[in-house]
Amino acid sequence: MHFQELLPDEQSLLQRLREGDKDAFNELFNQFAEPVLTYINFRLQDAHDADDILQEVFIKLWHKRSTIEVHTSFKNYLYTIVQNCITDHIRVIKRRKWQPADTPPDTQEDHIKPNDYYQYKQLHQLWKQAIKRLPVQMGRIYVMKNEEALSVKEIASELDLSEQTVKNQLHTASQRIVKILQQVNLLFL
Repeated sequence: MHFQELLPDEQSLLQRLREGDKDAFNELFNQFAEPVLTYINFRLQDAHDADDILQEVFIKLWHKRSTIEVHTSFKNYLYTIVQNCITDHIRVIKRRKWQPADTPPDTQEDHIKPNDYYQYKQLHQLWKQAIKRLPVQMGRIYVMKNEEALSVKEIASELDLSEQTVKNQLHTASQRIVKILQQVNLLFL
């Protein structure tokens, strides 16, 4: 892979971006959005998902703006973010194909009882409510692990936490969710 050096005008734009300059962000978006979208479309062959990933890429760029350190070209840096977002997206899609979070197991089977489906939907709704009752960061970590299918290492990196902190938060979140569900007599653990 050929890495380009950071151009002087890119350096200036990135410095302005680090300082929170929205015009610098817009310039970068206008310059790179179309080629990035073309690349994502080529990789995924799904225009809707490509649009979502494009938004995610630039949202991540904005959120990380103050800590951006680019030693090669900005294009190389940006495509690393793009590649990570595509990989995350594919991982989530594979996990959803394996077991969708909002549908009960065996819904494809003809013999599923309506009452079983109703109970599953109720339990799923209560589980979602239990997640909302967690402290904000703990809930975010739990969702990243269980709904977005991120690894502990990826979560730690994304939230700038140690892996042990993420593990502790996941353990505590699971305990709290079980306790909340026990309070409504759903689990007898």
